[in-house]
Amino acid sequence: MDYDFKWIRPNMSLYHIDKNCPFPITLLNNGDLADDFNKYAQNFFNAAESVIHYLDEEAAENGDIAKLDLWYFAMVYLYRQSIELLLKANIFKIVISEHDRKQMIGDVRHDLKQGYDKLLELKGLEETDNANANWLWKYLTDISRIDKESDMFRYPFSNNLNILFDKQTHISLAATHDNMNKAYDILSEMYKTGHFTEQEYEAYSPQLIIEGGHYYQQSVVGYKYAQRSFYPYYSSYEEVGNFLKEKILKDNKKDFFMPMCYMYRNAVELGLKRIIIEDSHIDRTRALKILQRKKHSILGLWNSIVDEVNQYSNAPDDDTTLNDATKYIQIFHDFDKSSDLFRYPCNKNMEPYFIEAKKFDIENVASCFEELCNFLDAVDSMLSQIKDYEAEMASYYDYY
Repeated sequence: MDYDFKWIRPNMSLYHIDKNCPFPITLLNNGDLADDFNKYAQNFFNAAESVIHYLDEEAAENGDIAKLDLWYFAMVYLYRQSIELLLKANIFKIVISEHDRKQMIGDVRHDLKQGYDKLLELKGLEETDNANANWLWKYLTDISRIDKESDMFRYPFSNNLNILFDKQTHISLAATHDNMNKAYDILSEMYKTGHFTEQEYEAYSPQLIIEGGHYYQQSVVGYKYAQRSFYPYYSSYEEVGNFLKEKILKDNKKDFFMPMCYMYRNAVELGLKRIIIEDSHIDRTRALKILQRKKHSILGLWNSIVDEVNQYSNAPDDDTTLNDATKYIQIFHDFDKSSDLFRYPCNKNMEPYFIEAKKFDIENVASCFEELCNFLDAVDSMLSQIKDYEAEMASYYDYY
């Protein structure tokens, strides 16, 4: 069986479009931020739905425990991002001035509870007897308690080294699905009508993490051996990116393009951080400072490790792999410096993205991401083996 292993190549271009391209996509936002945020919310929500239905059906039927466990992080992020986008879409229907919008987003940031409180305040609904409104307040309050900054499902630990799961936790996918659907539907109805719906929804208690459920309808996270490990998160985002790519190509789900790109983009960032923290010879204190300082800058992260990669690669003088990899990093960095291009229709200054049409070849863009991820995997493996060998030799000499 032929297997097309993707590897970085010279002269990569994100903008290359094959002359027989079967999956072109034109990105164009209309500049109406309420409408654009709502559109992005739909795309992220539908991508999350596609993932959870796959887990609940095919993965469950095949007993694919690895996917059931690993894909949880990326899936919950997709749902969570859809709720954040929809909250902001609702706010932007009311708050019109660019100055006020900028201030509102600066205040709310990623905090779902605070965003919902602002929405209720703007609508004069701080006190309401609507059951859906009150359920949603409790649910978003619980999410903000766990994940106020929208980082606990993207990274293995926060800036202050906190971890989300400090013990093995068996999470019900059915509860996750029903609650996320209820939250999304309530806010979607608000966006369409301006009012809270009276419709009754099938849902669980207003909590993000609910344990229980059938063995093959659970995600099990929080393994002791994997605490603060980048691997589960890296694999989650890379594999879900691959899954969304396949859904686009097989089912023509072009609306998954932005969620797919963000999955891959975060995998690249996680892959670089994994190398710095887990595999490099940089001492942990300095490595953590690099992560805090460089944040989402994949170029900054790469520059902090490229010399060590070069030192241990033993590549021939005419080998261009490292230079090619650096070009990939530079191109992705220039395209999305702040890690928000694929998540939001505008930057934090309310300047819209893709206000002019930009055409891409979906297969080419996905391949570029996959090629870089495979390279980062290889670097991780190389440096990990070197550190294992050095530890073994040190132990040998200590013994004698």
